[in-house]
Amino acid sequence: MRQFNLVRLACFQMGFGIMLGFLHVTLNRVMTSDLGISSTIVFGLISLKELLAVLGVKVWAGNMSDKSHLFGYKRSPYILLGLLSCVFSFMFMPAVAYEVTIAGVELSELLPVIIKDVALFKLVIIFIVFGFGLQVATTAYYSLLADYVGDKLIGKVTSASWTLMVLTTIVFVYNVGSYLEQYSPERLGNVAFVGGLIALGIGLFAFLGVEERNASAKQGKGENALTFSQSVKLLASSPKALVFALYIFASIYGIFAYEIVMEPFGAEVFGMPVAVTNKLFEPTIKGMMLIFMLLVGFLLNRIGKKRGALIGNLLGMTGFTIVIFSGFMLDETVLRAGLVIAGIGLGSASISNLTMMMTMTAGRSGVYIGLWGTAQSLAIFLAHSGAGVIRDMVLFFTGNYMWAYTFIFGIEITAFMISSLLLPFISQQEFEEESKVKIDEVLAASGGGD
Repeated sequence: MRQFNLVRLACFQMGFGIMLGFLHVTLNRVMTSDLGISSTIVFGLISLKELLAVLGVKVWAGNMSDKSHLFGYKRSPYILLGLLSCVFSFMFMPAVAYEVTIAGVELSELLPVIIKDVALFKLVIIFIVFGFGLQVATTAYYSLLADYVGDKLIGKVTSASWTLMVLTTIVFVYNVGSYLEQYSPERLGNVAFVGGLIALGIGLFAFLGVEERNASAKQGKGENALTFSQSVKLLASSPKALVFALYIFASIYGIFAYEIVMEPFGAEVFGMPVAVTNKLFEPTIKGMMLIFMLLVGFLLNRIGKKRGALIGNLLGMTGFTIVIFSGFMLDETVLRAGLVIAGIGLGSASISNLTMMMTMTAGRSGVYIGLWGTAQSLAIFLAHSGAGVIRDMVLFFTGNYMWAYTFIFGIEITAFMISSLLLPFISQQEFEEESKVKIDEVLAASGGGD
């Protein structure tokens, strides 16, 4: 039964692969290219899900799932709340996007447009609800994973989970592309509705019944739970935790900075049509990520998490450097080579960092995974929302698309470099020793836990 539950847990993120793939690839393109909405606005909407984490939703969700019980369960109620919020807001996205009437709005006109356009305001609310659900569900899921899976298996389960998510994204986006060859707003809405139902079904199958009722009470783990304010004090007073959070920020920025800009890069630098960019970038990068997340995840006990992350960082730097050169050379063969190398690096770095996040908890998985997730979300928020602004600004001053994307990829390479320099300062043993002391200090300062 335990083996079956591990398989189920590994499937959980497949539903999010469906929703995020549709959001980042299909709906992103429709809103920018077909509806003519400013990329600054579109990227900003997509980034709202990460902004919520930066504002504390992950830490709140992790803390609440650590210390509160609903019907005898800690993690499951929050996973369910997040999943339902995600799915139902996701289903409304295309229809409301088509209600937005603005086109070609510049950044300086953004505030007046938001005030006047009711549909845009509705879309902002929908993206906020989606983001809330995503952060709550994934934080509680990772906490459940850390609770249920031992250190020896967590790399394999995490690897399988992310591999399945990436595979689902690739398959779903490819099939959506085929379905939307005869495009209409109604068909786009159908994709969101059916995709949402599939995501809901997968999510419910993956986690319902895994968590044992009243498990923490039976194991004596319910004592000295931290309040939200105590959690913030703990994190602020722990140098080792903050160093790891900085590492997560830099490495995740490097891993995700490319995500929204690759298709525009192919179109504006290489002149590729949509059909070509859809078949080139997502399958190549995500395909190589898929293979090496799985491979490195199952070898992680042998090569080590830090070594796996360093290898991934170096290959990521190399791959995106080659991508930059390919743009100046206008050589698609060199571009494909760069994408393959970058994908290998992203896969190795992703699974290594995720496994480190899962194990750097010191028995407080909700609190610490909330912090690591917040650092991760801040990085993705800045990478995604900043990409459109950086592109527009550099393009304004240089008039050259390639220089604009060089600047974006250059920051990504720098992030990989910073994360590599921080790796030697990370120690799980030292972190756990510090955490025990800091938790006792925080509890003593407030007269004990709840």
